[in-house]
Amino acid sequence: MKSISKNINSDISQKLFYLTVLVLFLRIDLVFQNNTPTGGDMGAHIVAIDTFIKDFIPNFQISGWSNDWFAGYPLYYFYFPFPAVITFFLDLIFPFGVAFKLMVVISSILVVYSIEKLLSKDLNKFSTIGATAGLFYILTESFTIYGGNLASTLAGQFSFAYSLAFANLSIFYLIKSNNKFRFPISSIFLSLCLLSHLIPFIIYIPIYGFYWLIKKENMNQKILSITIFLALVFRWFISLFMNLEFTTNMSYTPFTRLEDLIKEDIIPVIFICLALMIVKFKDLIKYKSLNLFDLYLVISSILLYFFVPEGALWNGRLVPFFNLGLVFIMFKAIEIFVEDLNLYQQGINTLTILFLIGTIYCLYIFYDRWSSNQSYLNLYIPIIFMISVFAILNLKNVEIQINLLLVSIIFSTVSFLPHWLNWNFTGYEGKSDWTQIENLYSKLADLEPGRIMWEPNSDMNKYGTPMTLMTIPYFTDHTSMEGLYFDSSITTPFHFISVSGLAKRPSNPVGGLSYINNQFDQGVEYLNDLGVDYFISYTEEIKAKAMNSKKLILLFSSEPFSVFKVNSSKVELIYQDVDIFSKASTQDGILSSIFRDTDIDNFFDKAYENFDELDKKRVVEISNDKSIKSSNKKDLQITDLNIVNDKISFFTDSPGELHLIKVSYFPNWTIMNGKGPFRTSPSFMSVIPDNEYVEIVFEKTSVEKNSFYFSLFSLILSLMIFIKLKQNDKKT
Repeated sequence: MKSISKNINSDISQKLFYLTVLVLFLRIDLVFQNNTPTGGDMGAHIVAIDTFIKDFIPNFQISGWSNDWFAGYPLYYFYFPFPAVITFFLDLIFPFGVAFKLMVVISSILVVYSIEKLLSKDLNKFSTIGATAGLFYILTESFTIYGGNLASTLAGQFSFAYSLAFANLSIFYLIKSNNKFRFPISSIFLSLCLLSHLIPFIIYIPIYGFYWLIKKENMNQKILSITIFLALVFRWFISLFMNLEFTTNMSYTPFTRLEDLIKEDIIPVIFICLALMIVKFKDLIKYKSLNLFDLYLVISSILLYFFVPEGALWNGRLVPFFNLGLVFIMFKAIEIFVEDLNLYQQGINTLTILFLIGTIYCLYIFYDRWSSNQSYLNLYIPIIFMISVFAILNLKNVEIQINLLLVSIIFSTVSFLPHWLNWNFTGYEGKSDWTQIENLYSKLADLEPGRIMWEPNSDMNKYGTPMTLMTIPYFTDHTSMEGLYFDSSITTPFHFISVSGLAKRPSNPVGGLSYINNQFDQGVEYLNDLGVDYFISYTEEIKAKAMNSKKLILLFSSEPFSVFKVNSSKVELIYQDVDIFSKASTQDGILSSIFRDTDIDNFFDKAYENFDELDKKRVVEISNDKSIKSSNKKDLQITDLNIVNDKISFFTDSPGELHLIKVSYFPNWTIMNGKGPFRTSPSFMSVIPDNEYVEIVFEKTSVEKNSFYFSLFSLILSLMIFIKLKQNDKKT
């Protein structure tokens, strides 16, 4: 009993040690400061999650329409709702900024936890080698946007981190857990994986399906796992899949070089893996340490990287899985090496002393690198102290000594993550130039709410992120043309074409487009085409051009910004020639969005060709059995226009005429008293109202309603099967 108690206490102490070290490194002190987190994409994610909490949850929705960005877009139809759900529950207890940062930190902790579980040999014992492997994985710094590691998470890829962690846990429960409900539990984690991000789900589902088929289990348990999965994901996934044609293909250029897959900080891992596998290959096979899952991650990543068809999956996203597979292999080989040392090295000896010296030396490097910043040291000195004390107290334990040496090496090689953590978690309010943004937003509050296009510039990173002005909807009553979820709006390409002419240094992120760099007058024309109410300049060069434009009116300057009025309208008659585009089948629409190399005609190509001649022609998508014609007049009187997230309403003096509404098209929009809406170039909708009052509402489609009922049926069926299984357990 004393031995068992000692093991339990040791297990708890090791868990607390690793958790404390991790949360201290993640700057838990800053997490609980009530500010607005920033940094990369993270600084813009706050807008969408805030909308989810304030507008969707009160209406019992996980997805809906938001006018915040891109002239309106479907929010959480194509992006992933689960991190927003987590933030909502945390927001019930903490201020929003704290809740958001906690959500981000939890994603990295879960990645470490999931790796520890997959590397644990004894399910009842904490795996120190697994926790060390998790730290090693998340603290790699050679990539910052692909997902999985902390650098990517801080850049805004926390959804990917959650998805990867849940994917790992789904595999763990499927192949290693002794829980009698391991199949249903694994399906819950697989569901959460999909609801957090699509890419880890795509990578993991083949190996998950293989294990699901070959593992022996009560058939009712397997059926229960299926019904649970369908209950949780069917409603959301069907909406995503059926609406794929209404996403923007970002046309990322695939990598072709091997060095883009094999990053510099993973090269030593490859050599260590090869060396350890050569030396310990027999032991790896004998103890079944090397399994199919590890090899699958490495091999599938390599094959997909070089041979996946160019389309929706950008092959740069495969780097995290390639790295993870190698990390699993290396640390399993290290574990066998440690076990051998335990057999032959007992007590304090030269080897353990050398490990301790190595640990202290690496901790000194860690200290020396960050000693110039007192705010870092306030938490990093406790980390150094904890590791040192833990090493001294466990001097006889070779396994702990090696793990502490590895942890110290990991920390000593970190070069920029502490800066990023500090930058993100001190928030917008912690930036020295934030008062410039506050002054701008304060003056914007005096203007009638409207749609704003602003000049992008990488120099705006000094405010927290180059995407700072994406927060206009968060801090003001206005909306921003530019937003974060590029793929989610069919207006995205037309915005970036337009703003490329209105910026000194445009970002031009969508591939394959003909941008209008330095064509300021053309950009101003597009402001009207896109229904923009205000334009904000940032550089002196663009301000001068705006001042000279007869179509822009200076309202005020708030250094370094200048705000101009645009005389545009949200609703107008389509008097131009109408080019009818026959609506493609749902199947063709989905295929054309997944594969780039296709002969299927799609609306975007026609609208893109039409974008520079909108004053002459409009492309309108209709079903084959309908016909429409352009208006015979140009003048239109619109009153009481109201555009909110779930409704557009106004009075018109021209019922029966074809009206253009400059809000992004999506099939959920339904007119209450007329024909339409029809998708109309560039990306908006048009309607033919039957009378003067026009009302267009955002409603659930029949597919969404039916998929909800199917999910509800699956949930009820899951409960029935679960009750039956529990009753059978009682009988036995």
